[in-house]
Amino acid sequence: MFDPNRTIVGAIEFGSRKIRVLVGDSQGNGEHVSVIGRGEAPADGIVKGEIANMELVFDRLGSALNEADTACGGKLNDCALFVLPVSGCDIAGFTGTGTVFIKNEDKRITPEDRAEAHQNARIHPLAPDRTIINSAESFFTIDDNLRRRDPVGQTAYKLDAHVHIVHGLINRLENFRTAVHDSGYEDHVEMVFSPLAAKEGVLAGEERENGVIMIDLGAEVTDFAAEYNNGVVASGQIQVGFEHVLNDLAIGLELPMENCRKIVEDGTLAAAIAEKRTWLDFPGSTGKVRRIPVDSFETIASLRLREIFTIIRKQAEAQTDLTALNSGAVLTGGGALYAPAQTILRDVMQMSVRIGNPVHVTGAVTGMDDPRYSSIWGALRIADFYAHYENAGNNRPLNRFLTGLNSMMNRLCSTAQDFKESFRF
Repeated sequence: MFDPNRTIVGAIEFGSRKIRVLVGDSQGNGEHVSVIGRGEAPADGIVKGEIANMELVFDRLGSALNEADTACGGKLNDCALFVLPVSGCDIAGFTGTGTVFIKNEDKRITPEDRAEAHQNARIHPLAPDRTIINSAESFFTIDDNLRRRDPVGQTAYKLDAHVHIVHGLINRLENFRTAVHDSGYEDHVEMVFSPLAAKEGVLAGEERENGVIMIDLGAEVTDFAAEYNNGVVASGQIQVGFEHVLNDLAIGLELPMENCRKIVEDGTLAAAIAEKRTWLDFPGSTGKVRRIPVDSFETIASLRLREIFTIIRKQAEAQTDLTALNSGAVLTGGGALYAPAQTILRDVMQMSVRIGNPVHVTGAVTGMDDPRYSSIWGALRIADFYAHYENAGNNRPLNRFLTGLNSMMNRLCSTAQDFKESFRF
């Protein structure tokens, strides 16, 4: 039975192929959220992760919201917070540095010093049409210049916070919030860069500690985020995804796009490659069967995927040392369903690779153990953790203007202050 003392939270993903809505029952402890409703609709009006036709998107979003509301028994209007994983919008990241001088007589660093250093790192000149979406701590240095994950309680004259800043184009980002507001949900809508959400849904604590890069291969956008010692050290995106692989197959082999999509999504192509079959048969326009070599499919798909992964590798290498990421790479998103992509990524990145499926999913909704749900599941977990922070101790209502969100969800931090300061909207 539903407990009225619990908080209802939601997540909405504007993907290039699907608009997805999740509704969750926040347990009030920041440890997990139970999925109580889900809705989906075709992503008509969305191109490369961005809203191109607001009228179409508004209509499809309404369908997804209604489906989710029906599934959760009308609890959608009780949502205290929606978190939106976002892509496109010319999103980019860099690491900024913020400095504070310790004023205490004993020179011990306080949580307030940490917060001030984080805030100072966010003070960075951006073009007037851009805004910060999120900031996540990478690491700290004090007088001796050695890296530290948490400097609080240590003695120093100076504290430097190295913070990963994610920013994008204001107007394009606000289109997401506008679509949700116009659907009747006017308050408490926050955005998070899609790979920062996805990593909350798929990564294990030891991976984040030892260093890992997570690559989200979507339909029209590929995002990535890298962590080391539980700090975000790199992120980025390219507006090319698995839909471009399918398009290459359709053009190169003169096949309908839907045929190419079908043999990929139902596993026919991956099975043919694994079984080393020689041909795949397709009905021809004259009624005769066309026999197309499996090698042709494999070669065309491999060329495009290698190109995507090579660009991602170069972007990541420009921001961090990939050789320090001892846990390797995690591949998620809809493109991860194409099994050979894992082998191709391993070859390009020269590191171990696993497929990232959502972890710790609970609730009545089934079928979410699928890499296509990584971003929205991570966003719902973020909403749960945010609700826990806001309500900790005194059950205060959510306040969207508090800048608290912890990027360390898989290993809950010990204090609400740590939760607040590590990751910010």
